[in-house]
Amino acid sequence: MPVVSIDESLDKYDNVVLFPDKVAKANEMLRTIGLPKDKEKSKQE
Repeated sequence: MPVVSIDESLDKYDNVVLFPDKVAKANEMLRTIGLPKDKEKSKQE
């Protein structure tokens, strides 16, 4: 299993929206279209 180390200097980006236009577009798409149906759930129904 690989070991991953995370650079603590990246903590300054916690709770910071780096791409507000893309986040707004994604939220709008989720509001209007919604999430795709899960393939496994669709097979069971």
